[in-house]
Amino acid sequence: MKSKHRSNFFLGAAFGTLACIVIWYWYKSTADEDALDLLDRLAEMQAKLRQFAETAEFIPSSLATPPADQPPFDWEHINGIGPTYARRLREAGIVALPDLAHADPEHIREITKLQAWQAHDPQDWIAAAQRLLNE
Repeated sequence: MKSKHRSNFFLGAAFGTLACIVIWYWYKSTADEDALDLLDRLAEMQAKLRQFAETAEFIPSSLATPPADQPPFDWEHINGIGPTYARRLREAGIVALPDLAHADPEHIREITKLQAWQAHDPQDWIAAAQRLLNE
């Protein structure tokens, strides 16, 4: 009696495996061709990125220096600009009051990476820079 149960088990396992293979093959054959080539395209892009990184020359933006006639301004004197925002402004080349006073608010928002939920407003910083410039 035990051998009958054992043969049923093996027969069921073989049938289940065969069913899984048929379903897998059907799924693979009906899949979108672009999805199957995704890994190949990803490998190509990674190779291109590696090649670009090897040939590109990196110049850090922190080397931006103010013109000789304008000393760098300490941005932390403006309400809402802390050390991080001041560093990002300097790295982007905004180092003197006229740079900030004549800047576009959206450009400042991009430079400082301000999010919409943050209370800081670049327009206020620009207005403060204009006031300081006119003093």
